[in-house]
Amino acid sequence: MFKKSLIAVASLLAAVGTAQACSTLVIGKAVSETGNIIVAHNEDNGGRLFNMQHYVPPAKHKKGEMLKFEKFAAEIPQVEETLGFYWTQTFVPDGASFADGFFNDAGVVVATNWCGEIFDADRMEVKDGGIGYGIRRLVAERAHSAREAVDIATKLLAEFGYFHDGRTYTFADANEAWQLAIHQGNSWVARKIHDNEVVYIPNNFLMDKVDLNDTGTWKIEPKQVERAIKDGRHDAKNPIFNWRKVVAQESVRHERWNANRNVLAWKFLTGVEYNDPEKFPYSAVIDRKLGVKDAMALLRLHEDYIGQDQELYHSKSEGICRTTSHDSIVYNLTADPTLTEAWKTLGRPCQSVFVPLYPLAGPAKGTAFTDPATATKEHFAGTPAMFDYRADFTPHSVFSASNNAIDYLRGDELAKRTQLIQAEEDKFMKDRAAVTKKAAGLKGEERTKFLHDYNQKSYDHVLKIMQAENARLMPNKVKILADVVKADGDGTVDFALLGAKGHEVLSANMEATRAGMSANQLNSTRQWKNFAPAEKMVYKDVNNDGITDVVFTFKAKDVTKGAVAGAGMDLWLYTQINGHRVTGFDVVPVENDKVKMHKGARDGKGLL
Repeated sequence: MFKKSLIAVASLLAAVGTAQACSTLVIGKAVSETGNIIVAHNEDNGGRLFNMQHYVPPAKHKKGEMLKFEKFAAEIPQVEETLGFYWTQTFVPDGASFADGFFNDAGVVVATNWCGEIFDADRMEVKDGGIGYGIRRLVAERAHSAREAVDIATKLLAEFGYFHDGRTYTFADANEAWQLAIHQGNSWVARKIHDNEVVYIPNNFLMDKVDLNDTGTWKIEPKQVERAIKDGRHDAKNPIFNWRKVVAQESVRHERWNANRNVLAWKFLTGVEYNDPEKFPYSAVIDRKLGVKDAMALLRLHEDYIGQDQELYHSKSEGICRTTSHDSIVYNLTADPTLTEAWKTLGRPCQSVFVPLYPLAGPAKGTAFTDPATATKEHFAGTPAMFDYRADFTPHSVFSASNNAIDYLRGDELAKRTQLIQAEEDKFMKDRAAVTKKAAGLKGEERTKFLHDYNQKSYDHVLKIMQAENARLMPNKVKILADVVKADGDGTVDFALLGAKGHEVLSANMEATRAGMSANQLNSTRQWKNFAPAEKMVYKDVNNDGITDVVFTFKAKDVTKGAVAGAGMDLWLYTQINGHRVTGFDVVPVENDKVKMHKGARDGKGLL
């Protein structure tokens, strides 16, 4: 019996981390160049965000153990044994219920896309707060196949109900791929993706022709058909149930940020430009084979007009790759899960190298700043100290910083980055088959160590390149002339751009100068308007090295938009010197009247 909790759920929907710009591509094995199912996914989120990677080992649990994820969600009984899994974590202050991706020891991939704007009349009661994050996490822990993943998820929905608007889950293994579209409450449909198909989905329900008689391809919660007939949205005589029209409003399919991605993806996949959102396909049978490089290319697609403004390169993008695309991954699913090849970026895919990875061998050191147990405990805790800038957490301090710098600098730097990416990925692609073949000849811990060493070596190689790139892109150091910045005060804060030999800072353009968080952490397009404009500019020698520096003054409350009070934040300066763009950042503790800074955060140490 469900306890009535509609009001509680509605009031909390805005508080849970929700990705609304994600993309998922599934390539059936019959149309795959590798002969394997390929799953590719862009995860898009904004705000203060760290993308960590973990491997969680298999575990045994005590009888009666209960799980609780979101503070308001239902408690769920744990099973006695759980699988190990690779976990790409979206770590944000308010807790990300709907963003994390997984690949488990049984070879099951979990990726999801927000699909909302359902009809208010269709909202259902849920039991004890319902379930959200638990769907993906428990599938990762328990599913031995994509088909079993659907069964696990739908049983959880039947018992607890889904507390969010809706979402499409992609579950795939080496044998088959399924998608499960969930409507708030206990209303869902699941479809097996055929081997000769490609499927692309942005952030709207796309399943349309649900054949109620084809039980080999479709699974559906029966009561929703009854409700649709009663409400006049479905003709009982028609065996084809148009899921996307029955459960979601037309407006969400027509939204520019959804329609743009559909147009781009389907033209890339089929050569056909679909301009009517009501005719976007769910799947297609195509006359060519697609590989890993094609999947990467799709995840990098933009609209033709990207960069036409003179702000940040991605500031107006609502394509597949956009400002908030922070985690792109491609899986080539093999029969032996330990040999499954993944390729993952550490930032926007168009500005980042897809780094090769064998997920079950464990991610490289440096891709997380805490252990998996602490990461799980803190996922919904919102502890301010966890969001401190850490120089040794290089996915943020190096890779994310590089994306932000190049998005502002633009010009020739974009072409240079594309060339760099192509060269590095080509080298990895050339060597990958030999690495997998060698690993296949090893067993047990020897194989795991060999593949983990490869993960580490690959990551370190690209890291070194990006560190050199950042030094080249940001030759002038930025120094924030404050010990603490008050986010809710009326005061000001000074940013100094330090001059250097060969990189003088005279002829600075105050009118073109802004400061604030990195663009991808402002959680929107058109970020330029959210940056703080400079109030004043003076030249002086700040660090007494005999070279003139330039100091810009900003309103503190404007420069800290999006910052986490109680954490050391990396704040950026965006300016122009002699007409050339210059950028860089410094780290400073941020406080407000309610949340003060803990000790030792200026250097990102002494945090846990």
